[in-house]
Amino acid sequence: MLGMFDVSARMSVSGNLLSFGVPFGRFRQLVENMDESFLITDSWDKVRKRIAREAAEK
Repeated sequence: MLGMFDVSARMSVSGNLLSFGVPFGRFRQLVENMDESFLITDSWDKVRKRIAREAAEK
C-alpha cells in the first residue's frame, strides 16, 4: 500500500515523503530478493546518489 497522497495530510510531512506498507512476510521476501532486484542496477545507483546529494543540500 502506498500512502501520504491525502492533500490534507501532505502539509504534515516533507514534500518528498510517501509511505509504503506491506505485510511483514512480504517485506521479508522483498529483503531476501533485494540482491536480484532493480536496487543493484546502475540506474538505481544514479537515483540513490541524487537522493543523497539533495538530502545533503538541505
